[in-house]
Amino acid sequence: MTRSLAPVVVFAYNRPLHLQRTLDALAACRLAAATAVHVYADGPRKPAAAEAVAKVRQVLVAEAAAGRFASFDVHASDVNLGLANSIIRGVGQVLETDGRVIVLEDDLLVSADFLEFMNDCLAFYDNDPAVGAVTGFCPLEALPAGYPHDVFLVHRNSSQGWGTWKRVWEGVDWSAAGKDQLAADWSLRRAFNREGNDRYDRLRRQMAGKIDSWSIRFGLSLFLRGLGTVYPAVNRIANIGYDGSGIHSGVGAPKNDTIAESRYRLTRIEADPRLQHAFHQTYSGPLPGRALRDVLAWWPRLAGWLGR
Repeated sequence: MTRSLAPVVVFAYNRPLHLQRTLDALAACRLAAATAVHVYADGPRKPAAAEAVAKVRQVLVAEAAAGRFASFDVHASDVNLGLANSIIRGVGQVLETDGRVIVLEDDLLVSADFLEFMNDCLAFYDNDPAVGAVTGFCPLEALPAGYPHDVFLVHRNSSQGWGTWKRVWEGVDWSAAGKDQLAADWSLRRAFNREGNDRYDRLRRQMAGKIDSWSIRFGLSLFLRGLGTVYPAVNRIANIGYDGSGIHSGVGAPKNDTIAESRYRLTRIEADPRLQHAFHQTYSGPLPGRALRDVLAWWPRLAGWLGR
């Protein structure tokens, strides 16, 4: 595999302890010393966040002096851009010069072989017309019996420890104009929800201004272009942000927080219906919410009547 290493972009806001753990885990990866790291640190949303934001900047100053990476560049914003705008801008800037990128947020721990796995995937699937992104995260604690590969492809993107290419990112319509295709076609909405019926609901709420998600817009773009995401059979990402500290992750339990490294063989793959079903079960949630989202996907106008 090539060792023209992709830069890593880390997005941080107001969690200095989480960020420190993320950087420590990243620095413990093989290839870390040869990897360029960019950190985009957002400004405070409210005056009350200023102290925590300042502590994040202190962590970054110390890390820049530590010399654990090939380079460590901090892009600090004086104003609050929000996570979605930060990621859209920051990933785009790095891709403009490097062509490929690995993305982390400040609440993710990675396995020791994470950088090896991600760089190998970005090289192997670089020109694969079926692949739009790769990730080190696997939400499934077990794969279907007899699944033969070390990676799998689904048409749901991951926002946890992922990577992509300039050729994909520059084709994203961040206005999500493609939503009109889904709104007019029930079969297309069903296909969009094949790997979790939360997806159309999230897109609908994004377009109503109720959430601010780069990920659902990126996922819509990949879906409409027929591009899937390559996932590992062995999970390499643990999310430590489900402790109420984050703006977007809330409180609860992560889908899968057991991480490990493993030997792997990359291969050209197609979506496996068994894995698509497993994703649907994992991301659609308990029956009451799942049933309501199915109804809203079938009859979108009902959402307005229900005030959702």
